[in-house]
Amino acid sequence: MTILGRMKSEKLSRKAVRCLWGIIRRHGRGFLVGLICAVAAFVVINAMLGPTSKSEFCGAACHEMNTAYKTWELSPHGANKFGFRVECVDCHLPPKDKFFTHLAAKSYEGAKDGIKHVFGGEYDVEKIRTRVVEHISSERCLHCHDSLLTKPSGSAARKAHLASLSRPETPENRCVHCHEHVGHERHSKLFSP
Repeated sequence: MTILGRMKSEKLSRKAVRCLWGIIRRHGRGFLVGLICAVAAFVVINAMLGPTSKSEFCGAACHEMNTAYKTWELSPHGANKFGFRVECVDCHLPPKDKFFTHLAAKSYEGAKDGIKHVFGGEYDVEKIRTRVVEHISSERCLHCHDSLLTKPSGSAARKAHLASLSRPETPENRCVHCHEHVGHERHSKLFSP
């Protein structure tokens, strides 16, 4: 950064601080109360996000999620040889690093599920599962699986992954088209006759 650039930056910083102090002087108590409330709300929201983002919360809090929770526990995302677990929110909500988008989606989905839990009718597991699979975007999978082409298991997998990366919006190129049972193991003893 040049000396001129640093001087402009310092001038802007001083101007911002003066502007902030001007607001505090004019609206002192209201601004301070608002700032304290905003910080408190942020702390409370972050404290609540931790426990409610665990898969155990989804499985224990809602009887409707029992099947989904049990099938997740048996899947490679719930149990694998590496000991790494992918939580429900990692696949079913936008990434956590997009904080406000994640928070808005979590709030909407939680409120919708809560209302359906209290006021909804019969819970049809297969109907809901189909609807959810239709809305899982490949972008959510690629958030973690970003190295699809570096270690493909074979030429067919490489071709499929190339097609998926080049035209992700087509239904047959979505990750869940081939990997639907990765998040929820549905062919195990849990569902056998």
